[in-house]
Amino acid sequence: MDLEKYARQVQQSPQGAALEKLTRSEAGAKLAASLDGEKLEKAAKAGDMQALSQILKGVLSTPEGKSFARQVEKAVKRDGQ
Repeated sequence: MDLEKYARQVQQSPQGAALEKLTRSEAGAKLAASLDGEKLEKAAKAGDMQALSQILKGVLSTPEGKSFARQVEKAVKRDGQ
């Protein structure tokens, strides 16, 4: 999977603006601060889906991560209809 290509497609989609807004929100900033950016970047560049899955599971196991995921889901559904 070409993650950069996928990211560009998402940015250009109708949901892109809503997702961008969420990532720049206070909740998005807190979530980003809780991630190990170097580890995430390394896994993404290597296409290491197992490592990315573990990172995602770790994020989604927190109340903040669950809340953010619900916000993303709502944004995608609302703007994708």
